[in-house]
Amino acid sequence: MSQLRVLHLITAAETGGAETFLCRLLSRLPRERFKSRVVCMVRPGHVGGRIRALGIPLATLGMRRGLPSVGAVRKLMEMLQDFQPDIVQTWLHHADLLGLVAVRLAVESNMVWNLRNSRLDAAPWTTRAVVWLCARLSRLPEAVLTNSETARDQHRALGFRPRRFEVLPNGIDCDEFRPDPAVREALRKEFGVSPETPLAGMLARHAPMKNHAGFLRAAALVLKELPEARFLLCGTGVTQVNRELMAQVNQAGLRGRVILAGYRQDAPRVLNALDALCVPSAYGEGFPNAAAEAMSCGVPCAVTDTGDAARVVGDTGRVVPPNDEPALSRALVELLALPPDQRTILAARCRERIATEFSLDAAARAYAAFYEELAGRR
Repeated sequence: MSQLRVLHLITAAETGGAETFLCRLLSRLPRERFKSRVVCMVRPGHVGGRIRALGIPLATLGMRRGLPSVGAVRKLMEMLQDFQPDIVQTWLHHADLLGLVAVRLAVESNMVWNLRNSRLDAAPWTTRAVVWLCARLSRLPEAVLTNSETARDQHRALGFRPRRFEVLPNGIDCDEFRPDPAVREALRKEFGVSPETPLAGMLARHAPMKNHAGFLRAAALVLKELPEARFLLCGTGVTQVNRELMAQVNQAGLRGRVILAGYRQDAPRVLNALDALCVPSAYGEGFPNAAAEAMSCGVPCAVTDTGDAARVVGDTGRVVPPNDEPALSRALVELLALPPDQRTILAARCRERIATEFSLDAAARAYAAFYEELAGRR
């Protein structure tokens, strides 16, 4: 049987959840069954290099953010005609719309959209317009995928009425994300944190939906109960040159208590340094990768009830309402103050939940089965 040709169109290949999961998915789809290519609408970033390192061809349409381009449509049409994919899988709203237009004009391929964000509270009007248009065209793709039940339900509320709506959760590589006491010791030494210091962290790019300000306000409340605690923030834009973020740190009275580590490519090592991970998102979460990755490393999580965060954490962590800093601080204190024996038990439960419910191998099998069924191979 010949390989199934799948072309993935994504807005960018930077550090977001969709881009990261696409890279991981491509690493596990069987090469003897699938021939994959990736096209980025704009210039690829960090994740683009990782995709190329897998041996997957990656091209760019050279678009500028926020600007439509007839030339990009033509370029994508040429790529489609050259590759002749059995399936075109688009990721995120802008790629969904662009991919639909190009496929309709260029080739006869199975068209699949992939929706991630669950809410659009702070989205610019251009994005809201694209989403509105996608909703009206949502019966045209053969199927629409989401990574969370929340994203599916909220897109239905936005008017999406696809012929087929599937929820395929993200998956975590439990071999890459695993507990490692030696790494924990090394990273704490790197960050200047003693082995006994309670350390809570947040791994997210700097964006309004991620709610760094809320995390910092909750951290200030944590210090009233645990004055020895420290806080580690990693992600694109999370550095001392970010004036807005530094103003929030100072306003919360956290100077000297917070480590701003910026973007790092060693998330499994960083997570091992933590005693608790926080996902304080105010809105917009679909599947919280950071929480699942932390749990796979044996790190319990305090999350807001956004997207499918509560579904991922289950009974292994703490779930609080969005924008409730007192509740979030209490949840963090409970996790940071756990006695060693209880912490060991909870760490094992966290990892077991991810390995059982949200492993990368399970996610790759689900995508492979879906693609083959769609193309009539099963």
